[in-house]
Amino acid sequence: MPTSDSTLADTPDTPPPAGNSTGRKARRRGLPVGPLALFLITAVALAITFGVVALGTRSSDSVDVTDALSGVDSGAAVPPGTSVAEEGEPAPDVQLTYLDGGSQRLSELRGKPVVLNFWGSSCAPCLQEMPAFQQVHESLGDDVTIVGVDVADTQKSGDEMVRRTGVAYRNARDPKSQLFAVFAGIALPRTVLIDGNGEVVAFHSGALTESELTDLLREHELIS
Repeated sequence: MPTSDSTLADTPDTPPPAGNSTGRKARRRGLPVGPLALFLITAVALAITFGVVALGTRSSDSVDVTDALSGVDSGAAVPPGTSVAEEGEPAPDVQLTYLDGGSQRLSELRGKPVVLNFWGSSCAPCLQEMPAFQQVHESLGDDVTIVGVDVADTQKSGDEMVRRTGVAYRNARDPKSQLFAVFAGIALPRTVLIDGNGEVVAFHSGALTESELTDLLREHELIS
């Protein structure tokens, strides 16, 4: 079985456990992210992302930072005051702008479980993992919505990655790592599980196989 962030008590993604009179885990609401805080979080996430993916295998079409950031409407993807995602809390209602055109709010996907998979074209584990997500997409059909999120890439690099991996589920762009930051991303690949009510139920950092992703969904009762 894969180890998700939700099972590691000492990881930043999981708040320290706290009891209450009913014995249920107390929930801690994240602080609102203002424009300056979001900028700083995004800058740190972007720097870490580039540092991590630089260790992977780079293609000849790897992202150019200037190209990736040019023409991007800063702040449009994450509404002002949005809290950083936490388990047991509603997922931030970010704007998903798809590589193949069109956009929608994350809240529009409510009604069924959602899997967000953050990846980058220079991330070798991401390249290996994405066909496994496609297999799960094919086996589960409409029961679960899988959305890839291309972090810190150009449109061209993202399109090429989708072509190379053969994935058919939709993939969104995150050229300034804003979505990655608000979902508490540190390293790629990163997977976020959201239930049908729009609540974050688990984070996972690192690559997943088809069986590991399926088991993770079943463990959190998102599939039977």
